[in-house]
Amino acid sequence: MQQNRNKLSMQPSKQTGQDNSQTLIVIGVGLIVLALAVFGILFLFSKGSGSSGGESSGGEQSLSANSADKSEADQNGNSSTPEGSAQVKVHFIDVGQGDCTLVMSRGEAMLIDSGERDDSDRVIKYLKEQGITKLSCIIVTHPHTDHMGEMPDILKAFKTDKFIMPKVPDNMVPTIMRYEKMLKQIKNQGLEISWSSNSEFRLGDAVINTYTPKGQFEELNDYSTVVKISCGSRKFLIMGDTEKEEESDLLAQKFDFRADVLKVPHHGSYKGTTSELLKAVGAQYAVICCGKNNDYGHPHDSTLKRIKKFVSNVYITKDNGDIVFTTDGKSLTVTTQRG
Repeated sequence: MQQNRNKLSMQPSKQTGQDNSQTLIVIGVGLIVLALAVFGILFLFSKGSGSSGGESSGGEQSLSANSADKSEADQNGNSSTPEGSAQVKVHFIDVGQGDCTLVMSRGEAMLIDSGERDDSDRVIKYLKEQGITKLSCIIVTHPHTDHMGEMPDILKAFKTDKFIMPKVPDNMVPTIMRYEKMLKQIKNQGLEISWSSNSEFRLGDAVINTYTPKGQFEELNDYSTVVKISCGSRKFLIMGDTEKEEESDLLAQKFDFRADVLKVPHHGSYKGTTSELLKAVGAQYAVICCGKNNDYGHPHDSTLKRIKKFVSNVYITKDNGDIVFTTDGKSLTVTTQRG
């Protein structure tokens, strides 16, 4: 009997252990099921939130912010193309005693001024040598023949999308034949003149800004349209024939004239390129466009000395020929060549 009692007393203990094991298993399975359920709920909630438009809205806000950054960069004269991959060339073409600047980027081309009429078609040949068949834009900084004399022939040779020049007082509008021929060719192309204004547009990887004075002046030179070419952190400022009066007017308007390369106003005349302008621009390079043994003595010694106080590198077309700058928006190189 004692033996049987022992067996009987042991049986409840064994049953209890089994019950405890089963309980632990049930609890473990329950916890696993609960964890899976919580995970599933969280997953479904996350997916539902994503499809509800919240994530899409955030994406639009991000895109909007990026667009705002791009817009701000454009307004600051920066190309949206990353620095180091852009392609812009600025050619200061030697046309003797005159101005002519060619800007090229990504298959687009813009011509600023043309120099005097040239029987050898120097500018037309130069443009064709660069592979140009069409001009996206022409800018005449002001209607003096050393800046627009060749323009009738250029307009005849190349289809042009846009033509810009300043509107000047009636008593200063030229009555010479070359000006009339230029207007005729503009009409023949079906173009309308875009009168210069403070505006911005693109040319390939370059951002182009034009600036105009507010005042009234006695000299036609002081109605020159100023052009700024920006690519990444590299900038060029083309000053036409501005003299002291227009320079003062433009500086008073607080335009951002900072540039790496300055096309010196009025061929280096003593009438322009003030110290105030040179300080505002802060250029590393200056380009002076003028002819050998010209009748005006350009560039004037006093102006050249003043320029050299502010600018390290000075190039003059009468000495260096064609002067070509190349930039990827970051680096800047210059080459010269005789035509």
